Order: sequence, then structure tokens, then C-alpha cells
Amino acid sequence: MSHVKIATAPCSWGVWYADGTPSGTPYEVFLDQAAEAGYKALELGPDGYLPTDEAKLREELQKRGLAVCAGTACYQFDQGASFADFRPRVEALCKRLNALGAKYLVTMDESDVGLYSEKKKDMDAAVWNAFLGKIRDMGEYTKNEFGIEVVYHPHIKTMIEYEEEIVRLMDYTGLNLCFDTGHHAYDNGNGQPGDPSAPNFMRRFVSRIAYLHFKQVDGAVYKKVMEEHIDSDTAFDINVMCDLPDGIIDFKEVKKAMDDIGFSGIAVVESDMPRATTAQAFASAKRNLNYLRDIHIID
Repeated sequence: MSHVKIATAPCSWGVWYADGTPSGTPYEVFLDQAAEAGYKALELGPDGYLPTDEAKLREELQKRGLAVCAGTACYQFDQGASFADFRPRVEALCKRLNALGAKYLVTMDESDVGLYSEKKKDMDAAVWNAFLGKIRDMGEYTKNEFGIEVVYHPHIKTMIEYEEEIVRLMDYTGLNLCFDTGHHAYDNGNGQPGDPSAPNFMRRFVSRIAYLHFKQVDGAVYKKVMEEHIDSDTAFDINVMCDLPDGIIDFKEVKKAMDDIGFSGIAVVESDMPRATTAQAFASAKRNLNYLRDIHIID
């Protein structure tokens, strides 16, 4: 059987960047509503959105009964000569995570791969190895210096999004995954109700799924995106991601896959709602948590 600690993140309130955009949700509102919705833990989200002063952040969390399950590190890994160019930011974040008792650092790529990831087709082995080497070195650094595990998050329109790229990253870096159901289905699924791509991948790579993001894909919007060749940024703006009960991924099958692989760890509900109002985000956060109770992913 699986054992899951459910958390949430600022992106479910439309916060993708440190300044709170695109939604503009104040961090106090996010924290208040995350706690009121019933969540007990969260990812820090974009570095700088929540207070970076450890004492201030601890105070804000404690008065709402919230813990931190992970930090979030999003970098343009195609830039810089080596991991040393990213180390100061990683070091500061890991010190904060240690102070808060978190053991994971969720890492995503922000390299410029083009509007449709088209730039990747011209990248040779040397470019790929340089890219992957920085991420490998980052994982070794956080583990050796802070005891924090980097879990890599494959993501739409980045260097690592398709299954062959995910496998390449795992083989080269040795890192485990923050596996995001919605991003995986968007890039690797069939777009149909009951799309099995996410649970199938979980079963295939049992030992490499260290951490989960629960996200859902709206089938009707996805069909429009594919038929009209809409870029992924616009797809998010027109709500290609939706509440967990409503999309093509059958989370009862995800639950079965979690039980089959004996998953024990953290799962973060991520709605990716860039245009939602605060009220809509709050309603979604509560609905998603109730749904996970209904299908017995959590008690």
C-alpha cells in the first residue's frame, strides 16, 4: 500500500514567479487559504515569493500550522559554464530548507528551448552532456553538503519533458524524479479519457519515483491545443490544466500504481491556474483535497 503526505504549492494560486505573478496573490493570502483548505505542508515555490528570512518564514508557517516539504529551484541550466554559476542560489536555499527541516529540493529547467521545444533538435551530445552535468553536480552538492535530495521535475517546454529525455537524465545524473502526472500526460500521453501514460511510467520506474506532483489535463482543451498547434504557454492560459476530478488522467489508476509500487512519500497538489482569481484557486484547492479523500489516496 502507498502512504502519502499531501502538500500544496504557490502555483496552485497562480504564482509562478517570485513577484507573485501571474496571479498577484499575496503570500499571506496563499498561506491563509492553504491552511484553511486543510493542507498541512507546502513547497516554498518560486524562491523569494515567501519570506527568505528563516525566522520570519518560520513564524508565518507556525501560526498557520504549516510545514515545508521541499524547496523549488528553477534555473536556466543552458546558461553558465558549470554548476558553480548556480551554487550561491542553491546554497542559500538549502540553508533555509535545513533550518525548516525539509529534505527535498524540486528542480526544474528554464532553458530557452523555443516556443514549441524546437531548439532541442539542433543540440548535439556535447550540449546535452554539459546540461546534464550541471544538474548531476547540483544533486551531489546538495546531498553532500546539506543532506538534501534533488528530485528532478520533467516539465513541458524544457530540456527534459519527453520519456526518452527523462530516461537520459536519470541515467546520466543518477537523480530520482519529482514525477508530475499532468506534465507527463501532456507530453507523453494520448489525450484520451483514461490516458494511462502517467501510471504506466510510475510502474516502469518504481525505484526512481521519489516525489509526486498531482496535476490534471483537460481533454477538450488539450484536443484544441493539438488540433490548432497552440503553444504550451497559451495552453496554460486557456486552462489546459484542470481540477483533479475533471481530466483525462484516472487518479484511481494513479492510486493503484502508487499501491503497486509501494509509494511512500510526498505528493503535492498543483493546479497551475495562471488566470484564476484567488477565490477560484481556494475553491479548487479544497475540491482537489476532498477528491483525494474520496478516492482514498489520503484518509
